[in-house]
Amino acid sequence: MKLTWLAPAALLAASVSAQAAEVSGSVTMTNDYRFRGVSQTSGDPAVQASIDAGFDNGVYAGIWGSNVNFGDSDNANLEVDYYAGKYGDLTENIGYDATLYYFQYHGYTDGTDIDFFELDLRLSYKDFTALYAYAPDYINSDQDYHYVALDYSTGITDVVNLDLHAGYTFGEYYEDLDAEYTDYSIGISGSAAGLDLSVAYLFNDVNGSKTDDLDDNTVVFSVSRTF
Repeated sequence: MKLTWLAPAALLAASVSAQAAEVSGSVTMTNDYRFRGVSQTSGDPAVQASIDAGFDNGVYAGIWGSNVNFGDSDNANLEVDYYAGKYGDLTENIGYDATLYYFQYHGYTDGTDIDFFELDLRLSYKDFTALYAYAPDYINSDQDYHYVALDYSTGITDVVNLDLHAGYTFGEYYEDLDAEYTDYSIGISGSAAGLDLSVAYLFNDVNGSKTDDLDDNTVVFSVSRTF
C-alpha cells in the first residue's frame, strides 16, 4: 500500500508553512503496548516515540513508532504511524479533532502487507471525549473496521486524574470472524519530575483463548517524557 495521502498532506503543509510551527516529541516506556484492549507486543514491554508539528490554526502532523510482536515467528517487529489532522472548538464547551492515520508495519519475512488507513473523529465535551474510527480496508483485508469509544478523565487531586474508558470494535472484518468485542479500562494518571505517569486496569470480552497474552485482562503501566 502506497502513502497516497502524502501528496495532499504536503499541500496542506505548504498552506500553513507561513505560520510558526511548534515541534514537540515524546518517548514512552510501557510494560505492554495495548491498542483498543488488545496487546500489540504479546504482553511484552514496548518503547515508543513520536515527533509532532502543530500550527496556530489547529492543523498538525506527526510520526509515531513502537516495537510490536503479534506472536508469529515471521511477523512484524515495528509499527510506524503517520498522521495529520485538525482540531478546534465548535462552542465554548465542545471541541473536535479529525485525524487521518496511516498504520505501517515492518519486519514481515513473508512479504505480508497489513498497512492500512484510518480516519478518527473526536468530539469532546468538558471531561468527556467520544471517538469514532473507520478503516475502509482494515489490515489490507478488503473489509471495513469500525471503533467507537467514550472516555472520561477528571482531576481527583491537583496532580492526579481518574481515567475511564469503554470501547466497541465491529465491522465486516470482525463480523466474519464472529469476534466483535468491547474493551474497558479504569486508571489514574499524572505528572511528576517532568514525567507523565499512568497505570490502568484493562479488561475486555474478546472471544477465544486467553493463553496467547494478546487479550488477557491486565494492568498497564507507562511513563513518558515530552520535550
